[in-house]
Amino acid sequence: MQPTSGSASANSNRSMMQKRAFTLLELLLVVVIIGVIYGLVINSMQKVNDKESALGFESLPSFMKSFHQRNRVALICTDNCKACGLYVDGEKVKEVDPFMEEERVLRFWSFDANTGTQELRFTPIFDEDDREFDVCFRYEIFKDGSSSEMIIETQKKSYDYRGLLRPPTRYSSLQALEESRQEEMQELLQ
Repeated sequence: MQPTSGSASANSNRSMMQKRAFTLLELLLVVVIIGVIYGLVINSMQKVNDKESALGFESLPSFMKSFHQRNRVALICTDNCKACGLYVDGEKVKEVDPFMEEERVLRFWSFDANTGTQELRFTPIFDEDDREFDVCFRYEIFKDGSSSEMIIETQKKSYDYRGLLRPPTRYSSLQALEESRQEEMQELLQ
């Protein structure tokens, strides 16, 4: 016996409704995909927070490179290095935990082949209300990919920042750093 046209259309409608609805397996697959994407986003945000929590003089250039794309990026610290902010193209985009506030001795120097080591002074910054803030530290990556070059002296160590192509070099003292620079200059002159 052949089914009547009414029962054929009912079967056809039922099969169409079954095709339109999601199966439990498809719904579970969507939930798993959303969970994986959520996990990846949270993990990448955690990595940025981990980088910031491990921020120090040796890791500062790599931390800054993670924010540099085509813009000028600066880490500027004020209030005797108790408050630091990350600036992109002159606009403050993020507060950064000050990693140097425990240092009792903190001095910044520039090195010139002719004059030797000179104390470095940073230009003050102004907020939107034109209030002036003394800057105790400023490290920048410029639009062309170059960066600040300086010597940082702490109570226990000295760090030589010579651009992004070289990782910061740590020395036991400012004198050891100066001697290394002088030896390097002598080798270049020979």
